[in-house]
Amino acid sequence: MKRNRCGQASIFSQANFDKLIEKTVGENHKMIFRLAYLTAARMGEVLQLQTSDVYNDGIPLASITFQRRRTKTRETRQVPTSPKLREYLKYYWLNQKPQPGFLFPGLNGHLQFQSADDALRRAIKLAGLSGLGYSTHSFRRTATTNLSNNGTSLSVIQQITGHESLQNLQRYIDTSPDQVINAIATL
Repeated sequence: MKRNRCGQASIFSQANFDKLIEKTVGENHKMIFRLAYLTAARMGEVLQLQTSDVYNDGIPLASITFQRRRTKTRETRQVPTSPKLREYLKYYWLNQKPQPGFLFPGLNGHLQFQSADDALRRAIKLAGLSGLGYSTHSFRRTATTNLSNNGTSLSVIQQITGHESLQNLQRYIDTSPDQVINAIATL
């Protein structure tokens, strides 16, 4: 668990994720958090999305494109838009009417990481989730862990997340003692 910004970010339970979204101020920050979770993307990648990476004339695209110049690995990655994410994106378009350029504009280009981090910390506090080890990386870790728990193969998760190696990816996936016990019981 992450403590004082050290260690791995904690995984959200669905209930805690829902509490967090409920207490997040601003539709833009809610959409940032949902995109980070529902695409298993890094926060910095989400903040640098262009409107055209997500929408075509107000209609959510079939895949979200993370352009190579904006990814850690310098590889373009496309993540399919899930039905749930599509609904959130439709709502966001209707209520926020994003302009061409950065989907989440800020004073000097896109909204800065510190703004998203500050919004997350405020929402964590308001939701009563302080001290549980949540950070901006929790969205990505939660997504990879949930994909793994749902039986998605590591190679497919790697394609979604863009991790360069399976070894790096595996550090993101939490396993519980019960999962280990249940795995052994299948032998």
